[in-house]
Amino acid sequence: MSTVRLALILVTCLSGKVFAQAADALSLDRLAGDWLLTLAAGETIHTGTLQFEAGADGVAAFVDGGPVALTIDGGRLRLDIDTRDGGGRLLAYRLDGRLTGAVLGGTLEQPLDAPPGTWRAERIAAHAELPPQPVDFSGIWSRTSSGIAKVHLDYTAAAQMSVDRYHYLDDPALRCVSPGLVRVSGWPYPLEIVQNGQQLTILYESFHEVRRIFLDGREFPAELPHRSMGYSVGHWDGPTLVVETRQLTASFVDLNGQPLSEQARVIERMSLSDDGSEMVSEMTVVDPVNYRRPITRHRRWRKTPETVILEYDCDPYPFFRGLELEGTLPLYWERMRQR
Repeated sequence: MSTVRLALILVTCLSGKVFAQAADALSLDRLAGDWLLTLAAGETIHTGTLQFEAGADGVAAFVDGGPVALTIDGGRLRLDIDTRDGGGRLLAYRLDGRLTGAVLGGTLEQPLDAPPGTWRAERIAAHAELPPQPVDFSGIWSRTSSGIAKVHLDYTAAAQMSVDRYHYLDDPALRCVSPGLVRVSGWPYPLEIVQNGQQLTILYESFHEVRRIFLDGREFPAELPHRSMGYSVGHWDGPTLVVETRQLTASFVDLNGQPLSEQARVIERMSLSDDGSEMVSEMTVVDPVNYRRPITRHRRWRKTPETVILEYDCDPYPFFRGLELEGTLPLYWERMRQR
């Protein structure tokens, strides 16, 4: 992918502007609403939430809570979605396709010259809550997808200021401090779930984190210190576990500085495949302090009973020693106000 093309994509995403002709066959009345987006990249499946709504220039498109570049040409549609790899590089997916019946779909151009794939999007139907049908999530799970990882989101002025001021030294993970629920849930290390009727406990290899999801109908405590994994209360919607988490420590959504405030709430829907071998999570982050619309993150795991949860070995000494040798330790202390 050329630098010029990527730059054009990112300028479009950052400005929130989209390009569509009002008279095109794919008009707002055919697209408006929420769609479940699936990218099939070889054996890897990424899912996300695609939304269409009225915009200043015609039809506006959003993926996982952030604006994306949209082009409509007659019956065809193109989406350019900015993303980031695990090393922090800014990349993009290009989706070309059309509406066939009730399904959007077509070809997927992946970043870094990876082989092309396919994509599809189906409308998300209105959902009526079902009677509880508890399922057993117990076991060891290995991540197969951390989702689309949309980068540029619908920031408030406060969030934009935080992003502009961000420096890599602000990342708590570099000094072996947990980066919190949203990021840890997408890390490539395995996790173990232990479950009974009153509580589901998730043991993460990452940072030795432990998350307790209470299923006994309790309310959120009136006063409790904020923590990296927050305080989680769950209930069953049919076979889906719905979890709300509050009292999270202020942190970041990703390694490049999207902020998360202490007022944030995370709503998560966890479900199993029919054979119990796959687990899917749809995580919605509601943080009006920083984002004008909720963020979504979609994770997938497969059950791997042969996997062993290892010791998470992280020593902050190399980080601080490196800063000392580089002469940037004073800058780190100066930026304490940003953290």
